[in-house]
Amino acid sequence: MENLLTDSSLLLNEINPIISVGPNQNNKRWLGSWIMCDVSLEHAHSLQTLMNIGNSTSAVSMLRLQFDALTRAVWLLWGATESKVDRIMQELTVDTANADNGLPSHVDMIKQIDGKAPAEATRMLKEFRDVTWKASSSYVHSGIHVMKRHGEGYPIPLTRQIIINSNGLVMLSAVHLATMTGNAHVVSDIARIRDAFRNILPKLNL
Repeated sequence: MENLLTDSSLLLNEINPIISVGPNQNNKRWLGSWIMCDVSLEHAHSLQTLMNIGNSTSAVSMLRLQFDALTRAVWLLWGATESKVDRIMQELTVDTANADNGLPSHVDMIKQIDGKAPAEATRMLKEFRDVTWKASSSYVHSGIHVMKRHGEGYPIPLTRQIIINSNGLVMLSAVHLATMTGNAHVVSDIARIRDAFRNILPKLNL
C-alpha cells in the first residue's frame, strides 16, 4: 500500500506541468471545464491523503466526487449547450445559488458527449460508472457498503483497487487537460506518463 500511494502521488505530480500551461482558449466553456478538471484532481489528492491516515471510508467517498467533477469537466467542453454553460458559469449570488438545478444527470452527460468527446474519454467514463456507481453511491449516502466496511474493516485488495481506480481518473484528467492546452509537446508527453505509471492504472485505462 505504501508503494502504491507513493507512486500515485508521483502520478499527480506529473500533472502539475500540464496545469501550469493553462487552457488554450479563454472563454466560459473552456475555463469551466478546466476548473472542474482541476477540482477532480484535488479530490484525487484528498483521497490519497485520507488513505494515508487510514480514513478509508471518507477516501472512497472522494472517489465518487472525483468522478462527478471529471464527468462535469468533459461534458462542459464537449456536450453542454451554451445556455447550460452560461448557467453554471454565472456569478454566485443568493439568487443564482441554485442555478445548476436541472442540469443533466451523469448518465445524460455521458450520452451528450458520446460522439463529440474523444472516444477514450467517453468509454472510460461509461466503464467507470458501470463498475463503481452503485458502491460509490452507497458511500456518499451512508448505505450498506459503509456499514459493512467501516464496521468490519477494509481488505487491502479493496483499498488498492480504490486507489487504482482514482489513478485512472487522474490519467483521464491529464489527457483532458493536455488536450485543452493545445500544446503538441504536452499532448505527446501523455504516452510517457501512461507508460511510466501503467502498473498503478486500472485495466480499463490501458
